[in-house]
Amino acid sequence: MKRKQRHPDFQAIVALEALKGEQTVSELAGRFGIHPTMIHQWKRALLEGASVVFERGGRNALEVNEEQVRGLHAKIGELAFANDFLARKAQTLDRQVRRKTIEPNLSNLSVGKQSALPSNSRSSFYYEPRGESEMNLNLMRVIDMKFLETGFMAFV
Repeated sequence: MKRKQRHPDFQAIVALEALKGEQTVSELAGRFGIHPTMIHQWKRALLEGASVVFERGGRNALEVNEEQVRGLHAKIGELAFANDFLARKAQTLDRQVRRKTIEPNLSNLSVGKQSALPSNSRSSFYYEPRGESEMNLNLMRVIDMKFLETGFMAFV
């Protein structure tokens, strides 16, 4: 089960409530719907990091370069358009051709993502056709011979 990630503001509120001591940790856990161990960890983290608040200069606010953000948004749009274009073009190719374009040893692009672009299922990459069994081939041969001998008769 994946652990639920709580927002830092929520963690701070719970840790401050625990520091106040007006309620027990068990009561706080029930009130906020979390495990008491988490409250202890958040309380400890708050106490250990409290000195940062009083440091000279404090933390610098994150500066956002609007020009760079606009450039990145434009690049995202271009890539999304190209991705859509390539996906539509790839769908016109034969399935076997699309299957051969997948490279299993790419470290930064999984087989699943490579399969998704040309609308291949990932399982089709791993599938190996088996062909007909020898018994099935023999039966088909017998049926063909019987049909050629008596093509006018219907088999029921």
